[in-house]
Parts: sequence; structure tokens; C-alpha cells
Amino acid sequence: MPALPPRSVRSVARPRPALLLLVLLLALLLAGCACRQPPAQGDAKEAAPAAESAPLLLEHPTTGGMLYAREPELLRRYTKFQMEHVVLREEHPETFRGASLDEKANMVFMTRDIFVDALRRGGWEVTDQPGPGVARLRLMIFGMQPTEVAPSNGTYDTPFGRIDLTRLDDAGKAALMGNITLGGELTDSETGSRLLSFVERCSVTGLDPLRAFGRWDAARSGVEASAATLVRGWNRLHGK
Repeated sequence: MPALPPRSVRSVARPRPALLLLVLLLALLLAGCACRQPPAQGDAKEAAPAAESAPLLLEHPTTGGMLYAREPELLRRYTKFQMEHVVLREEHPETFRGASLDEKANMVFMTRDIFVDALRRGGWEVTDQPGPGVARLRLMIFGMQPTEVAPSNGTYDTPFGRIDLTRLDDAGKAALMGNITLGGELTDSETGSRLLSFVERCSVTGLDPLRAFGRWDAARSGVEASAATLVRGWNRLHGK
């Protein structure tokens, strides 16, 4: 039987559990770092979503603003508009509080007519045919609320913030303005390339007591203001 090595040699050669655990942890960490290496530049470009495939509108639009716009030099190429039918977006039915089916349909047709009329009065041609220099305009209604008449002894949330009506009215009632949430997208009529997109919640824009108290006059006033804003912007773009 061969002689055993001294006890000191055997203690050094024997694997230590703590050392094995440390080596295993280091191996796992190194493997994790290797898995998390950034992709190559070409792979990164493929993984990044293109601007054209980005979401068009916010999921819960509450304020106005331009969400996407191409360079002015490119936008100046477009001098005609092709209007699509207005789309009613009812993913959130609560944003159409108090609106009947007929009232929704009327707002859809009225919105299209208002934009067509505003563009033509601004000197821009509206056509049914796609072609060079034609921008296709697609409008969407995300919500509409009628003008409400409510007791004036309370505070109410409006698109313009919280209003304390007890300080504004002594007659026992007060009118709360209605509003409409409108989104729009301009694309090239031939290629479908996006030119700009916007969303805004708008209401009465002028001091007009008759319009302010009509059931849907506040929403209509907001649509008119949105159309006028588009025309003014296109006029400035083309130096008119």
C-alpha cells in the first residue's frame, strides 16, 4: 500500500467548497456579460423602429400639440389636399359622454365639411385624386362632450383647469363649455409617407355667448379653430 502524503499536503490539495462557489459565481457573471453585449451597428439599426412605423397618436390625448412633422422644405412641395372620411375612434367610450349615435355621425360629417371649407377659403385646392404635390388629410375624433349647464355652487374640471363657479355666477346656474378631441395625419397621397400628425382637445375659442351655450357649439367652434390653424400654418409655410 503506497504511503499517504503528509497531512499538510492533503489539506492544500483538497478542493474547498467556498473556492468552488466563488469560481462558479465568476463564471456565471462572465457568461451574463457576454449575453448582454450590445448588438453590432447594423443589427441595432434593424432593431430600432423606423420613424414611419412609430405610433401615430397618443393613447390618451389630452392636450394640443404637433406630434410629428417633416422638414419645411419637404412640406412646401404640397399645394393640394385630398380629404379622407373622418374616423370616429371609440376605444374609450367615456370620452363621448352624452353623445348619441346621430350626434356622433353629425360631428363626423361636419368636421370634414369644416376642414374642406377652411382649406378652400384659404386658397388651397381640395381634390379627390392622388398625385404629385397632393397631401392626404385623415382626421380622427377621439372624444366629444356637449356643453353642460350645471349648478354654480361648486367647482368643476374643464379642459382649461378647475373653475370655481361660485365666484363667477349669481344666477343659480352656469354653463360649462363642451369640447372635442381631434387628431389628424397628413401623408403623401402617392407613397403614404407621413408628413405631419397632431392631436388637440379644443373648445370655444371666441367670445360668442350664443355659440357657448349651444349643445355642440363649443365642439364645433373647436373644430373650426383647428382647421383655421392648419390653414394659417400652411400659409406661413408657403409665404402667403
